[in-house]
Amino acid sequence: MEKANIGMNAGHVWQKLNEIGLISLHELARKLRLGDTDVALAIGWLAREDKVYIERRNGVLFVKLK
Repeated sequence: MEKANIGMNAGHVWQKLNEIGLISLHELARKLRLGDTDVALAIGWLAREDKVYIERRNGVLFVKLK
């Protein structure tokens, strides 16, 4: 995947997190109609920019904006 696509998906993820708040990565992927890998890459982009908080609950990854 190209860097530009990851950055674009990161923007979509940020917008959705701004609307929703805490959500699982899988549910976020479903709402955005993206693959789990695409969402994970976008979350990584946002994490690198220190814009998200990631936590694991019972083996499931959840994310929200900082």
